[in-house]
Amino acid sequence: MAKDLDRYREAELRLWAKLGVTPVNRRVRLASGGEVRVQEIGEGAPVVFIHGGSIAGTSWCQLAASLEGVRCILVDRPGCGLSNPIVGGPLLDLASVEAYADRLLSDLLDALELERAMVCATSYGGLFAFRGAAAAPERVEKLIEYSWLMGAPTESVPFSARMAGVPGMQALMTRVPMTRGMVKGALRQFGLGRAIDSGAFDDDMLDWAHALLRQTDTLANDIRSSPKVITPIKGFNTDLLLTDDLLSKLTMPVLFLWGEDDPNGGAAIAREFAPRLPNAELVIVPGAEHAPWIDDLETCVSRTQAFLAA
Repeated sequence: MAKDLDRYREAELRLWAKLGVTPVNRRVRLASGGEVRVQEIGEGAPVVFIHGGSIAGTSWCQLAASLEGVRCILVDRPGCGLSNPIVGGPLLDLASVEAYADRLLSDLLDALELERAMVCATSYGGLFAFRGAAAAPERVEKLIEYSWLMGAPTESVPFSARMAGVPGMQALMTRVPMTRGMVKGALRQFGLGRAIDSGAFDDDMLDWAHALLRQTDTLANDIRSSPKVITPIKGFNTDLLLTDDLLSKLTMPVLFLWGEDDPNGGAAIAREFAPRLPNAELVIVPGAEHAPWIDDLETCVSRTQAFLAA
């Protein structure tokens, strides 16, 4: 099916207009090749946002639009949103995923002409943030992780993610046009059901997510570039778990704003994982699932603002 990037951009602009914000859009070139699209909001100390799997930087829109005194830089990871695919083609094995995660953050900071920055991440983006910060801790001033990150133990894996690990299913999933109902169902599985039911993830957000997954190659690119990250039988591949040795390198202040009911790994996982870092603070967000900044925007804004300013 032919992609219509203009339709995606229209849905994105409607979402920003509803928030009363007009981000600055620009493209920056990575040293490893290829360009990424970034959206920037506000003025102040730079804060780089790294989104989760098969989504894009605009997923942070409510949080970024609510923060004051900082320059929010929302990155579309390579292959996602309006960024170019990973140069050299899809990653072919777990070793390639880890090596890519180790260098992507520094590559982004170089492209943005930033010596250091604060970093916010979630879900699959957490793997890039944590591995990138461990590889170059001098470049990350502070780190915030919103709910479960890939690399922490998990309690369950969504059925749709398991299916993507079945041989032949990846190709099928990337060819079938995503309907609005399919997108809504997938979001529920990944931990946004409560946000949808409450209206926090409203129709404009759903229209944007639908346009993203139907009118861009985000889903196909992310699936192809995460080989064996999730398997159909065992779920999350434990070979990607972050080791104590790696976590010990994260000496910068780290804040976890973790959804109490995140289906990927809730409060129990959070309380086991956070103390493994040398300088981490854990805040359990009551009643929140996988996207706590959507479930409880007020708490996440106040906690984020205080941590970044401290």
